[in-house]
Amino acid sequence: MDVGILLFLLCILVIVLIAMVVLLLRKQNQRVDNKENERLQLQMTKQLLDFQSAITQALRSDMNVLNENTNDKLFKMEHNVNKQLNMGFESTSKVFQEVMRQIGKIDQTQEQLKLLSYDVSSLHSILNDKKTRGIYGEIELYGLLENAFGLDYNRYAKQYRLSNGTIVDAVIYGNDALGMIPIDSKFPLENFNRLMEPELPAVRKQVIQNEFKSDVKKHINAIADKYLIVNETSEFAYMFIPAEAIFSYINANLSDVVEYSYQKKVYLVSPTTLMAYITAIKALYLGQQKNERMQEIQEELRKLALEFDRFTKRYETVQRDFERSYQDMKDVMITANKIVTRFQKIEAVEFDEDEH
Repeated sequence: MDVGILLFLLCILVIVLIAMVVLLLRKQNQRVDNKENERLQLQMTKQLLDFQSAITQALRSDMNVLNENTNDKLFKMEHNVNKQLNMGFESTSKVFQEVMRQIGKIDQTQEQLKLLSYDVSSLHSILNDKKTRGIYGEIELYGLLENAFGLDYNRYAKQYRLSNGTIVDAVIYGNDALGMIPIDSKFPLENFNRLMEPELPAVRKQVIQNEFKSDVKKHINAIADKYLIVNETSEFAYMFIPAEAIFSYINANLSDVVEYSYQKKVYLVSPTTLMAYITAIKALYLGQQKNERMQEIQEELRKLALEFDRFTKRYETVQRDFERSYQDMKDVMITANKIVTRFQKIEAVEFDEDEH
């Protein structure tokens, strides 16, 4: 046979053999793969069972821990709730006790209001009597004078008898320009109270207001006729109205009455305005005293100026001594620093050549 054919047949044989080997290897690999798959399945099943067991164990452990934490938190919550409830009960009890105490105070206040109402009613009944009102006005007037001047009766007098035989409630001794100022207390209350009635008709109110004007003018005329005496009293007098409400009503609504009082030189004053007038009079006193004793004041100022001159000279002497002492202290400090430096050099065995 030809060699080429032999080689061709051999190649075919080799290819066939290779194909057979490949087939055998594939079958063997399939068997091996099946066994490996079975082994892997068994291993995965075992791992799944182990994982399931671990998960179950972990869940049981977590549930136990969760139960313990929940029980602990519930116990603490119950404790806090009980504590807050107790505190709330105590606070409520205190508030209730305070409310009861305040109710007791309200009861006391009501009793005091009843007493006050009784006192106001008593005061109203007292003030309805003209004589009692007059005494009340005098007492308030004297209280103001005592508050302003004290017990210095060189400045004022009570129940002063004038040369015409009339007795005025009080006088204030002014300076030479003012003279002796009469003050008389008047309390026109009846018609004023009628004016203050809330349901008073307008027509009736006008009638009563005219009557009230007449009352006030009568008081002004009485003071002007009885207590203003030429060369004995001042040119004007004060009509003291103890009630601020009456005084305010006159000034706010009865300007013609106020103008009439100016014409008669009888000035209407209340407790507040009278104190303002007294303060002005006291200032005039002080100015007059200063003028009367101006020479004495100047002499005292001259003496004070001499003392200031002595003080200035002595202060300058002390200052010079202080400056001299300060300079001496600076020299002492310089010498002390040199001594310290010298000791330091000796201790360090350091000497200058010229010194050595």
